[in-house]
Amino acid sequence: MNKGILVRIDWNNHRWIRPSDLTDVNFGYAKETGLSHTAFNFAHKTYETEPDGLWYGLVPSFHSKTPDEKKIRQLKVVFMISLNNQMEKTFVVGLYAFPKFGKKIREKPIKNFEEYNEVNIAALPTNIYCLNNPIDIDLLNFKRLLGDQELSTMGWNYLSDGNVGYLLDEIDKVESSSTFKKIKFAILK
Repeated sequence: MNKGILVRIDWNNHRWIRPSDLTDVNFGYAKETGLSHTAFNFAHKTYETEPDGLWYGLVPSFHSKTPDEKKIRQLKVVFMISLNNQMEKTFVVGLYAFPKFGKKIREKPIKNFEEYNEVNIAALPTNIYCLNNPIDIDLLNFKRLLGDQELSTMGWNYLSDGNVGYLLDEIDKVESSSTFKKIKFAILK
């Protein structure tokens, strides 16, 4: 059964707490509109949550299609990866544990950034984590990370319990945060 998802978001030079320079993004919508709705994916410590107590972000791949409900019944975590065009490397940058899915518009727009209102993934702020030390995905063991799958370039990869455990262990090697350790424990229990 799938316990995780690995999905791409566009790069942000400000760790996804405010908009970034979009000159080197590789997502068509962001290039065309000049907006990256992922800009606030990890701004849960900076801004107030929605009335339901959740922080909402956006995953471009979930905009046109959300994960199959049958395949995510036991889902515990969505890991986000991003291509840094300047370095030409893809990194694991963060996660949403125990996420909720569904397209909506923010009820509480972010002051001075009201146009960044589209969202489709949410979690409690205590279950969201942006890596302080992003992990170069090429340094990971792809067999342990994805099993027999190829890394998705446009959609996402479903991850088994073993895949999730492996990636959490790899993150644990570079993150000393007690916040991450609490999230990891909750996912694995």
